[in-house]
Order: sequence, then C-alpha cells, then structure tokens
Amino acid sequence: MRIYIIYSGGALPRDKEPFTVTFDDTFAKRVIRHIEDDQSLCDGCGTKCVSCRLPYKIAFGDHIVGTDQLPSVMEHYVDNPQKYLPAEMPEHDVMLAINVHEDILMALPERAKNAGARAFIVPVESPEWLTRGTRTQLRKQCVKLGLESSYPKPFCALEQKPEHPFINEFMKFFRIGKPEIRFTIKNGVIDYAKVLQCAPCGNTYFVAHNLKGVSVDDKQKLHDVVAKYWHSYPCVASMKIDPELQDTILHKGGYMHYDCVDKAKEEAEAAAAS
Repeated sequence: MRIYIIYSGGALPRDKEPFTVTFDDTFAKRVIRHIEDDQSLCDGCGTKCVSCRLPYKIAFGDHIVGTDQLPSVMEHYVDNPQKYLPAEMPEHDVMLAINVHEDILMALPERAKNAGARAFIVPVESPEWLTRGTRTQLRKQCVKLGLESSYPKPFCALEQKPEHPFINEFMKFFRIGKPEIRFTIKNGVIDYAKVLQCAPCGNTYFVAHNLKGVSVDDKQKLHDVVAKYWHSYPCVASMKIDPELQDTILHKGGYMHYDCVDKAKEEAEAAAAS
C-alpha cells in the first residue's frame, strides 16, 4: 500500500502580504511522523516513557512514496495550480491532501489518477480547510475518474464504509481512522488496554497507555481521564465552531475517544460475564 502526501505550511514570514492566505503544517507533520513511527512524536510521559508504541510495530515509513510541501503563504486565488505541483508524482495507491489550498485541491484528483491512485482522502481539521461547495465538486470529479474519496472531519472520523472498499483496506493496513480500543477489567479497574485502530495523529496510543489502573465504575471520571490525555497529547484540531457540526472539530475528536472507551468497557464487561 503506497501513499503520497501533499500538504501546506512551514515557517511564516514576519509580514504577511495583502490578499494572501496562510497554512499551518502542524497536523500534517504529526500524521507523517506517526506513520513513520518517529519516536520523538510522543513525549507525554517524559522521562517515564516506556515506549508503549513499540509492540504495535507501527513503522510504515517505507509505504510513503513521496511527500510534497506547498508554501505556507499563498495568494487568495490560485489561477494556475499546476505551478505549485511537481511535474511528475510518484506512483501511489492513496493520495492524502492535508490543508491544501482549495484551488490546488481541485487539480489533484486527476493528477492522483494519472499516478495510479485508487483513493483520494482530504482530512478536515479546521472549517477553513474545505468548504462544502469544493467538497461537492471534488466528490463529483472523483466519481468521474473512478477514484474513491473521503473527506473526514476530523481525520479520526474516517470509518469503514461499503462505498469505499479500497479506503477500508488503507485503514486496515495502516490501522488508522476512527479510534478503536479493547481492554480487560480486573477488580473494577482497567488491567490492560490495546489499540486496534488509532487516530491518524497517533493520539489514541497515548490515551490507551494511560488507561491502565483507571476505574470503570464512574463514567464521568473515566471520560475525565480520556480528556486529560487526549488534550495533552495534544489534539490540534480547530476550536472554531464548524457550521456543519454545530460544534468544534476538536470536540468531535474527543467525543470519538469517549465513545471508543465506552464501547471497550461494554465489550470487556460482556466478555467477563459470558
């Protein structure tokens, strides 16, 4: 499974030119470092780190066939998107386009298809990253090209769906998407927690590691522990209200971690009772 990642961002100039927009690469870098299993990605435990990620054998760096970083400042309207894109893209199966100018986004599905891609994924971590109109146009374009596409808001909302079987394979291969955790309970506390599917930024591993020893008897306290470690990883999704969600994208990421822990609790209790 080969993935190609195109994203925007980097150092910002001290003085911004008029009629320009800026881009941040924080989230894109987290996704890349997680897939590559960069050991410096998570430093939440400081000197008490026990390398909890190692048993999962996450290192998928060899499957990233290329990354292209677009500028951190671009004109508000891009008349010629191709000038920002490489003359040739490496052959790949899935293109990830993270925080890319919408005018350039519109040029990507055809380029992805020409490079052999079968799927096109555009994560949305902030309301400004992708408007509803552009998403609709991209989806139509991908259908015409025979490309599967998804626009998860946030990236950790990516779910298995029958309409995109190849994206389902992508999720299974890299073990990323909507968080899934399983754990065992002993004497009312979590004895062991295992991540089955992680948020693409790597956050779920940090949350799961810190669940050991937590009581499951009080749902609110359990959620408080999840929130503490999910926030402090930290989650970098936007705190701006998203018109479609009627909430912040950051909050949605948190809700999904609460839900996966609640589900894990139910399954653990059912298994213990059987």
